[in-house]
Amino acid sequence: MEETVKPGVRAEHAALTRARILDAARAEFEERGFAGARITGIATRAGVAVPTVYKVFTNKRNLLAHVVDRAMTGAEYGAGVDEQSWWQEQLNEPDPERQLALIARNARRIYERAGQVLEVIRAAAALDPEIDEIWRRVADQRAARSRRTASRLVARAGGRARFGAAETAVTLLALTAPELYTAQIQAGRTPAQYERWLGAVLTASLLC
Repeated sequence: MEETVKPGVRAEHAALTRARILDAARAEFEERGFAGARITGIATRAGVAVPTVYKVFTNKRNLLAHVVDRAMTGAEYGAGVDEQSWWQEQLNEPDPERQLALIARNARRIYERAGQVLEVIRAAAALDPEIDEIWRRVADQRAARSRRTASRLVARAGGRARFGAAETAVTLLALTAPELYTAQIQAGRTPAQYERWLGAVLTASLLC
């Protein structure tokens, strides 16, 4: 008589399989780019059959979108960056200087996880309209978060704010761009040095 697999065990197994595929896909994309990555290579890295990858993620573009979402948030499922506790901490911080330090910390954390895969998407976006949609979605979400943060920062900084909310948002967006993180790491800065630099530049740029 066959032993019945409990739903909870099945769900846990599915979650572990999904995580292995995403880890493998991230490594494959970072090493080979989008065009060079192969589902067969991802399946081999993950220790699963090729049909399993397609069953969970449908196609390579969809898999890339899930890889970047997971890397951006650090979470396995669902909620976006602006719903994570570490981002809410940044948004709700009452002290302007501390808020800017948290922005620098969060930018470092995001790009340590997602910087390379974001470069993969940016490079592929020019050649693939569907990947360009992923890149635009990431950019739009970054812009929306910058506007929310800028509004809170300017309100709390009062007379110390150098700019209004709109100009502050543009400055935040420019200085926390993933390309800037990647360029600094390639130039020899460590992630910790990037965080310290960004915190100092944000404070000097946005507060009197």
